Amino acid sequence: MVSSVAMADTYKFNIQMAGYPFDKADKKGVISYDGFIKEFNSFPWENQAGKSNGGSEATITVQNIERNEDYFISVIGDNKEYAYLIGFIYPKEIKPFLGLGKTRTVRWLEMYIAEKESTVLSTSKSFFLRDNTALRNELKQLPLFLEQEAIN
Repeated sequence: MVSSVAMADTYKFNIQMAGYPFDKADKKGVISYDGFIKEFNSFPWENQAGKSNGGSEATITVQNIERNEDYFISVIGDNKEYAYLIGFIYPKEIKPFLGLGKTRTVRWLEMYIAEKESTVLSTSKSFFLRDNTALRNELKQLPLFLEQEAIN
């Protein structure tokens, strides 16, 4: 069962409503996979779509504190037609410019576009199971929206 596995690590989550400043989020506390699914299903995605007004999009972010990884879902589009952005931030070794010098570890951001709720449910399950291979394989099947070093 996913929920019993998910509690092995510390998962915390926060929520940004559409239009929040990018540095503001409502911290909610510890969460399990089952709790995430309840939050995702009850979140007003359709109402929040298209209402960022220059601020953040509506987003639920889950942090795995022990592994320094974040998984998030944002909504894009408008209330008539919207999709989800699935984001994964993780430590990644990168080579220096021109390959000279030592590699360094950065927090790397990948964002993908998902049109189906089932994709969110499947990828979030992989995240909570700490199965990064399955998570990345699922994400690579989706259209890439953005890939870059994460901004803290």
